[in-house]
Amino acid sequence: MSPIVVPTQTARQAHVRAGADMGRTPLLSLRVLVLLCIVLPLLVYGLVGFYRYQQIRSETEVRLDRALRIAQEHALKIFDTNELVLARVMDALGTDKASGIHKREKALNEQLRGISWNKPQIMSIAVHGPDGQLLASDRVYPAPATASVADLPYFAQHQNPSETDRDRAYISQVLSDSVTDSKFFAMSRGRYAADGNFEGLVSISLSPTYFETIHSDLVADEPGLAITMLREDGIIFSRWPLLPSTPKSLSPNSPVMSKINAGHRYGNANGVSSVDGRERLLTFSKIGEYPVFLGTGMDVDEIRSRWLQEMGWLAAFGVPPLIGLLLAAYLALQRTREALQAAQQLHDEIDARQRVEEALLQAQKLEALGRLTGGVAHDFNNALMVISNNVFLLKRKHPVADGPQLESISRAIESATKLTRQLLAFSRRQAMVSECIRLQDKLPTLKDLLGPVLGSQVVFSLDIAPDTQPITVDSAEFELALINLAINARDAMPSGGSFRIQARNAGPDLPPLLKQPMVVIEATDTGSGIDPAVLSKVFEPFFTTKPVGQGTGLGLSQIYGLCQRAGGLATIRSELATGTTVSLFFPARPGAEPGRPDAVPAVHRDLKKTVLLVEDNEEVAAALKPVLQTLGCTVTHVNRGAAARDWLDRAFSSAAGGGAGLPDILLTDVVMPGPMDGLALAKYAREHFPLLRIILMTGYTEQLDTISQLGFQVLPKPCSADIMADALSKTASVAAGGQSLDYN
Repeated sequence: MSPIVVPTQTARQAHVRAGADMGRTPLLSLRVLVLLCIVLPLLVYGLVGFYRYQQIRSETEVRLDRALRIAQEHALKIFDTNELVLARVMDALGTDKASGIHKREKALNEQLRGISWNKPQIMSIAVHGPDGQLLASDRVYPAPATASVADLPYFAQHQNPSETDRDRAYISQVLSDSVTDSKFFAMSRGRYAADGNFEGLVSISLSPTYFETIHSDLVADEPGLAITMLREDGIIFSRWPLLPSTPKSLSPNSPVMSKINAGHRYGNANGVSSVDGRERLLTFSKIGEYPVFLGTGMDVDEIRSRWLQEMGWLAAFGVPPLIGLLLAAYLALQRTREALQAAQQLHDEIDARQRVEEALLQAQKLEALGRLTGGVAHDFNNALMVISNNVFLLKRKHPVADGPQLESISRAIESATKLTRQLLAFSRRQAMVSECIRLQDKLPTLKDLLGPVLGSQVVFSLDIAPDTQPITVDSAEFELALINLAINARDAMPSGGSFRIQARNAGPDLPPLLKQPMVVIEATDTGSGIDPAVLSKVFEPFFTTKPVGQGTGLGLSQIYGLCQRAGGLATIRSELATGTTVSLFFPARPGAEPGRPDAVPAVHRDLKKTVLLVEDNEEVAAALKPVLQTLGCTVTHVNRGAAARDWLDRAFSSAAGGGAGLPDILLTDVVMPGPMDGLALAKYAREHFPLLRIILMTGYTEQLDTISQLGFQVLPKPCSADIMADALSKTASVAAGGQSLDYN
């Protein structure tokens, strides 16, 4: 459940006026609707079309870039492999001149065949002398006397190289084998003597068909995609898909060559391809440091075709709803009165639904905050237990030291305990001592308590309907809630005013999420009010409208937690400069008899019992163990539920053999890590050792109902030594009055 901010009368009047204005110009609104039914779909269709075209174009550019990178990585690997092959051949030749190479031609033929084996991109490896004559090859032996490359451009390139080209591989244009008429291009390096004289060259013939086969696999799933490999001067090595008449080179003015000539290694270009004359999206990239580029291009017509197909489907699905919308608008013009009535009903339903949704959203937010604050308070309780137990031990061991300082620490512990109690009350993790109370009896007794809190400048009045039903609530928490309301009212009226508490049976106009009969307690002041901008946050823990140092932000959150845990709800409404009303809703308990919790009996300090203490927090255990010892207990401590179970099993076995046996009392924390928590341990102990007395301790637990139904005694954290002694003495007396704890 969540706090509901009740709208003011002004807001309600504005809401009514807004609803009335809806019917003043119905015909005009419907005519505008008909126009919008035509214009808006067309506008949306155009915007969606523009957006989708740009999106398809962007997606295509991404696919182009992906295909380019795949082809580039493959080509770079091939060229690097060829570079290594050239280096191996050069190493195999060493410094031999043409005559020496000719003498070992057969051995070189076998060696070159081994080098080119399993390299499908290599058509042949050839070694040529300084006159261009073939000296050795991996394809033929002996080398034909007519085989020469002296008339080919790349031979001349190696005869007269520049200083930068001597150690670089040269890549030729596409050539044709005169014997087989197959196409190839050569990757070659020159051989030079120590004095710089030209000794010939080593060349590798590469097949364009090999690259076309690889590129065809990339293009297979991308209609309209083309991949081209070219030299940096524009000469084309391979192109897929194949064309009936592929030009030998790109035009210098083509979009890609313009950028390559400008020094770009990578880039995008849009325009008409000089290869097939079609408008394409183009992407290109250089292959490593080789004078070779790869380019990918997508036919723009393919992009347009895909876009037109999508827009056609969109139109096919969109036109029938548009026609239906126009028909609905026309019928609305013919039936204006019925449509206005339906619209008004729909408006009211949406408004009510929105209020419920906002309430649920607020409840979820407060539930999350409750879990957070509950966890913080649980850990804080452990720390308080360590402090309080050590203060008790100091007072017990050093009575002389019991002075103002220790009393100040004790007061601080009480204050912190109250603070954590407020936190746990908000988070619904504080064990409540619920009792049935009659407000006709309870509220008058609190008048003397609230009067001093309000001060002499505030007029306090109390109004209780005689037929007000009883409610079930934690009495201490209820008193604290009223004190918090009184403090807030006093702070909101620094110059005085009036504070009134009214109690009555709630009428049928309950806030959302409340259905059963309710009792409402309204606390109204005539103070400064709360800013509407922050009104929805006032029930959140730690949120306060007061200056720094004058409020903890836990007062209203404690009230919220109290009502929610009781099965009710807290709401607030406020107007600036007028005042604030906080309403507390509690389920009515007709016919219930009012009662009070049992009184705490006298404490016994010399129990002379053995206790198995199970506590995972070592600091809490270190402080609690000596406290138990001062109460006359012999204490054994373990830090896990599973370890305690094993200890009890061993103790039981020891008792059967004449050993010390089981302890008198098992004192265990509820929340512990590991496969067995305190509740599981208690169930195990009661099943296997039914005479063993069990006490559980917890700072909070969501299993309180389960623990209570199982009949286990639960101590709150932090608990004083007196409370601990009382619980142990009760348990010990039960054991003494019952059966023996001897399991032998």
